[in-house]
Amino acid sequence: MIRGIYSTVAGMNVQISRTDNASYNLSNADLPGFKKDRLIIKPFQELVQLSAKQLNNATLFPNRSVLGETNNGAKVEQVYTDLTIGQTNITDSNTDFALQGPGFFTITDPDNEENIYYTRNGNFSVDPEGYLVNYMGFRVMGTEGPITVDDRNSFLVDNSGNIMEEDSVVNTFKIVSIDNTDNLERIGSALFQAKNQQPAPVEGQIVIQSCLENANVDPVKENVELISAARAYETGQKIIQSQDSMLDMAINKVGLLR
Repeated sequence: MIRGIYSTVAGMNVQISRTDNASYNLSNADLPGFKKDRLIIKPFQELVQLSAKQLNNATLFPNRSVLGETNNGAKVEQVYTDLTIGQTNITDSNTDFALQGPGFFTITDPDNEENIYYTRNGNFSVDPEGYLVNYMGFRVMGTEGPITVDDRNSFLVDNSGNIMEEDSVVNTFKIVSIDNTDNLERIGSALFQAKNQQPAPVEGQIVIQSCLENANVDPVKENVELISAARAYETGQKIIQSQDSMLDMAINKVGLLR
């Protein structure tokens, strides 16, 4: 019976993780290029339930027969980022960009150029120095270094990512792919860093100007997940209350019988 309480508590902890994850996804549903997190839930190690010791008439040694299997509840095995591409939304901004197909924009921290980040969020702007930057002030990288423009309202970008001013190509977006996306480390909500691997340039990538990629979050599904987790948690509470009542009866009533 005590094991049943522990198993129920483990399941309730899983529901808390489901609630936190759905809330996190919902809070970033309006962030361009955001990629939702998903949970992988697995049961704890299964246990073999054995019968009481019985004497084997053939060997004269006690043995046990297998009654079945059970487990000690569930746990969150892994949290992974779902990199499914979101829908493209047209904007009126000349500094908004979306990628069609896999790949990431490359971003660097101007205070420490060794800090390189990757993102699908193409909501950029032009800073006072003429650099194309993201909302944190990190500079957008091109194949010729950080991207700069003279006039934020007049530069054009073709589908290959070439940045043109006065009919001349001044730079090209540095779009990269990452082979092992499982090793991506999320920094904030929309930035990633590649651990122990070198991203490769993407050829033939389509860059669309004045568009943004929406977050791949379905608010309806996330709200359903929240409701489902809350109800499962409440069910766990009722189970523990029932088990507590049975323990109370076993200790205070059954134990008094003589």
